[in-house]
Amino acid sequence: MRELPIRDITEHDDNCVRRVPIFSGLTTEQQDLVATLARPQLVSAGELIHGPGQRTGKMFVVHTGEIKLSRTLPSGRKHLLRVARPGDTLGEHAFLTGSATLEEAEARSQTRLCIFAHEDLTHLIDQYPNIAHRMLRTLGDRLAHTEHRLTLSSQSVDLRIADYLLQQPLVRNAQTPDGVMRARLPMSKKDIASLLGTTPESLSRALARLRKKGLVAVDEDVVSLLQPDALEELITAE
Repeated sequence: MRELPIRDITEHDDNCVRRVPIFSGLTTEQQDLVATLARPQLVSAGELIHGPGQRTGKMFVVHTGEIKLSRTLPSGRKHLLRVARPGDTLGEHAFLTGSATLEEAEARSQTRLCIFAHEDLTHLIDQYPNIAHRMLRTLGDRLAHTEHRLTLSSQSVDLRIADYLLQQPLVRNAQTPDGVMRARLPMSKKDIASLLGTTPESLSRALARLRKKGLVAVDEDVVSLLQPDALEELITAE
């Protein structure tokens, strides 16, 4: 990781702190004060932020770019847990519990991070207890999402991909004159397959079945939701 000048994140209206939900309860002036405690770093695509079992003593905020968090299964295959995007944080669990990191964090693209040392973050929480409450809420939301995925993990790949597609934000001007809504896949099919706990081959076959039923159409990384109600029925019928 390459350290950047502090001014890189404090002299812009769009500094990394203003993007983060856990700091959203602070005033603009307080957010700018928090930004002075962050250490900006530039990470190259493919660079490892941390591995499992490490005690980093830090919380990481994604300013730009994306970080892939994954775990290695006993088989040696990596299972993608989530992708942290601008405004997302990682390392809160280790900070709050004092435990080592549970997953591997790797940059998917060139990424700018704002890094908070443990002692600085502890001081911030002493000053602004609301930050800790929001951290717990963030972890709670993440846990609920994980539980939802675990519930679906025993279901068919068709159902899992249908649920995933319905959760994706629509692309701008996605509502076309013919009424079809479109979503853009945010990552490669290989990574989506890993996230959904399946293989790229099974994912491709599931998409082919949904296409054959007339529920979706796929054009590169854009998926047209031809019958969103039918996709929802597929999920609730299981």
